[in-house]
Amino acid sequence: MPLTKVQFRPGINRESTSFADQQGWFDSDLIRFRKGRPEKIGGWSKVSGSSVLGTVRSLKNWVTLGALKLMGVGTQTKFYIEQGGTYNDITPVRATATLGTNPITTGSAGSGEVTVTATGHGAAEGDYVTFSGATATDGLTTADLNKEHIITQVVSGNSYKLDTGGSATSGSTAGGGTAVIAVYQIHVGIEESLLGPGWGSGYWGGETLTYSQTTLDGGINDSVTSIDLTSASDFETASTTTSAAVAFGATSINLADSSGMPSKGTVQIDSELISYKTNSGTVLGDITRGASGTTQALHASGATATFAGLILIDDELIFYTAKSSNDLTTVIRGSLGTTAVAHSDDVIVKEANGFYGWGDTVAPFTSGETRLWSQDNWGEDLILNVRDDSVYYWDASLGLSARATALSSQTGASDAPTTARQVLVSDTDRHVICLGANTIGTTAQDLLLVRWSDQENAVDWTPTVYNTAGSMRLSSGSEIITSAQTRQETLIWTDASLYSMRFVGPPFTFAFNLLANNTSVLSPNLVVSVGDRVYWMDTENFFVYVGQIQTVPCTLLRYVFDDINLEQKLKFFAGSNRMFDEIFWFYCSSSSDDIDRYVKFNYADGTWDIGSLSRTAWVDFGLFSKPRGAGTVDSTNYIYDHESGTTNDGTAMSPYIESSVFDIGDGNQFVAIRRIIPDIDITSAAGNGVDYVLKTRNYPGESLTTNSTNAVTSTTTKSDVRARSRSAVLRIQSSASDVSWTLGDTRMDIQPDGRR
Repeated sequence: MPLTKVQFRPGINRESTSFADQQGWFDSDLIRFRKGRPEKIGGWSKVSGSSVLGTVRSLKNWVTLGALKLMGVGTQTKFYIEQGGTYNDITPVRATATLGTNPITTGSAGSGEVTVTATGHGAAEGDYVTFSGATATDGLTTADLNKEHIITQVVSGNSYKLDTGGSATSGSTAGGGTAVIAVYQIHVGIEESLLGPGWGSGYWGGETLTYSQTTLDGGINDSVTSIDLTSASDFETASTTTSAAVAFGATSINLADSSGMPSKGTVQIDSELISYKTNSGTVLGDITRGASGTTQALHASGATATFAGLILIDDELIFYTAKSSNDLTTVIRGSLGTTAVAHSDDVIVKEANGFYGWGDTVAPFTSGETRLWSQDNWGEDLILNVRDDSVYYWDASLGLSARATALSSQTGASDAPTTARQVLVSDTDRHVICLGANTIGTTAQDLLLVRWSDQENAVDWTPTVYNTAGSMRLSSGSEIITSAQTRQETLIWTDASLYSMRFVGPPFTFAFNLLANNTSVLSPNLVVSVGDRVYWMDTENFFVYVGQIQTVPCTLLRYVFDDINLEQKLKFFAGSNRMFDEIFWFYCSSSSDDIDRYVKFNYADGTWDIGSLSRTAWVDFGLFSKPRGAGTVDSTNYIYDHESGTTNDGTAMSPYIESSVFDIGDGNQFVAIRRIIPDIDITSAAGNGVDYVLKTRNYPGESLTTNSTNAVTSTTTKSDVRARSRSAVLRIQSSASDVSWTLGDTRMDIQPDGRR
């Protein structure tokens, strides 16, 4: 019998059923289409063995006048300058203070924990402080004390605790001398966005975990810490201890006994509130740190973990951690962004641990957002900004050990923004631009205000007739979301519109044009520029700007938007790989609070593919020979060179591509498949290969059955199979670490075999 060529259309298509998409590809991971042919993507390896503190959310590379190749690295904890594989901490300083006499008091004997007396320190749990000038005390050496520390507990506004890593001799001893200097870095940010309930968020629409309801037994004012109910019998309480330490970035909590904890809710450990979504055995999983304005902190093994019940009274959410008879005690008023107010006697009290029903008057809110950085180089220097917070300047001439300082504190600074949503440099005309900046003369942030510096002057922001500094408030929308630069203009997205910002020179400096209403972008980092094209993702589609806005036809819309976690949308980001004409959009699937998927577009041939890869930030090649991506392995954060080798940093990758179901013959009769003639280009020094997997079924409603798996190497001429069916699926997969491959046109020996 003649051989039948089995050809599939380029690109993955999930817009219809697998059976309906005849001769198409249906699923993939870690592959790309190049000139219509599927192939394994390149591997990745660490830039260096060094890691960074915190999850990386921003990468930017540039070169200095001295030809140093630098990369800015922003995390929710730190900001680094990477050079030659070394990460230099340039995190800005918030405050510097000289502490009083003997401000360091040791804890118990054998422990490295100390209590530090620091009047008006303003620090939060998890913040970083560096000591200098401290003298040895009670067995703690100067090396133990004079270094960077993490504040583990805020005792009061005038004291806090930290672990020096040393060992006290006696304990309860005050020391440190008279010249202890404390340098406080800016507050650490939040890793995960914590969204409150309400329209379009949380449990809106009704989700019942337990649902109890009663009334107040007596009215309350806005400050009481105990609430008397008509009946509290159905309101839950539970308490246990941790069976292991809870570190920064932990994704679960190990308890001595979690059987008394509800299946989802919030626990309080020390002074931190931690929400969880799963309770399995003795483990609370899928956690979100620092709820209701509390601060993520380190927690020791054996720390008390108390269930924090949540009640709803009118529009106020209130946490409680204990009850006595019908009294809820130790309450936290105005929780999760709501406002503490007075409530009348007999008003309804609802348990809100797992229920927000249709029509409940709970407004949407966010009690914390993932920390994002924006950054852009000003020549060899760097301007950086914490989203909706301060703007900083790093001077390369001061060396890699110098910290960034406030832009407003630079020599000659005039009206420089102190708060902004995003910072960028307009390269062609040399202006620094701040989006969503504070207005001149105030600290009030205006989320629609665009401000820019004088030309060729990063610190002069005072508009005069003699310079080009100025501002413009956009009129459409309620807030600026993000921006992107092309060669000709800067695009600015609000939550309702897209604007063009073009340099036109004096007297106006910049011209602003409204390009479109009723358009936006899903999150700040989901925009990427490639030449004169700008691609982005909104809540239901993909777009490109090429002088006008166009929808990008996508064969994976349902796959992406039907399974996406919008609560963590600030983590989503886009990145380009110009080596292969590709754009990635990385996002969290609906079952994950961390990025676990990507959708990828080849803008040269218009094909799409999908895969699973955990990355948190990306920068394209150019200054560096490879694109770079940030990722987390076992709670440790690294930067990787991509398109480097054939492995996942030394371990084997598992790429695959799987076809849609295709009929054999006309689909009305059974046929027999006797041989597969592979057409695949395989590279492997050890002679390893790939697997051709044939799955079969007879009717659309049947499950696919793996009929055969055939190993194919570069020398394989044919694979003998013995399959009989009406329909089949072809899957190509590999697991060897040194293999790369590109697929051609597979042929099969197919013979009619009757109707029954």
